[in-house]
Order: sequence, then structure tokens, then C-alpha cells
Amino acid sequence: MTPGLELIARVEATLAPPLAIGEVAAGLREVIPITGGTVSGPLLKGRIIPGGADWCLTRRDGVSEIRARYTIALDDGALVSVLNTGLVRQQADGSFSGRTTPSFEVAAGPHSWLSEHMFVGTLLAQADGSSVSLAFYKVT
Repeated sequence: MTPGLELIARVEATLAPPLAIGEVAAGLREVIPITGGTVSGPLLKGRIIPGGADWCLTRRDGVSEIRARYTIALDDGALVSVLNTGLVRQQADGSFSGRTTPSFEVAAGPHSWLSEHMFVGTLLAQADGSSVSLAFYKVT
């Protein structure tokens, strides 16, 4: 069987300026605070709770490994813990684009399906570093 993709949500996250840890053995480590945002889509709606961050490692080959952890407060009051990892590369216009593999933790209930499926995502970070746009897809 060939897998398919089903859009579950689009995410618009706001970011604070990165905190540079500096050069580490594998490349440049930065922590990028996630200050908020919105989640809208056919299967998830809510907002990003401030306090998350992306622990980004820019490798010497120019590829950045992202590891973002944050919390979504859904419109029905449920909280969803998100771990979004992936690879991005800087584009000619200064933006960053790439693909991710988000995973979700959620309490038992109407959103349990988030813990029972695999997901992939797209990512586009603005050149000025102020925001990032993502789309999350369930692998069907």
C-alpha cells in the first residue's frame, strides 16, 4: 500500500531572537524561544503556549537540525505536548525551509489519535527570524 497524507493543522509560531550557545563539536548550537502562535486546521485548533523553544544545530554542511518542543492549548481545553524534529536549509532569500517529523503526547480522550499515528510536516521560517509557518500531515 502507498501511504497518503491528510492535513491536520497549520501552525503559525512567533519566535524571539535566538540565544547562541556557540560552536559545539557538531556545529553552531542556538536556542530559539517560541513565544506563541496559532494552530488552525481541519483536525486541530488552538494556540501555542509561550515557553517552548527550538534547540537548533546548524551543521558545517549548512543543514540545520531542529528539535522544537512546545505545548498547544486546543480550543476545547486539552493540552498537547509537541516534539518536532527535522532538517531545514537556508534559502537564497534568507528564509529557512525543510521537512519535519512531529510527534504528540496527549491525555486519553478525544485527541488520543495524535498518539496513535505518524506525522510529517513542512516548515518555512521567515528570513527575519520572527516567525515560522508549519503544516502537519497525518500519514494515512
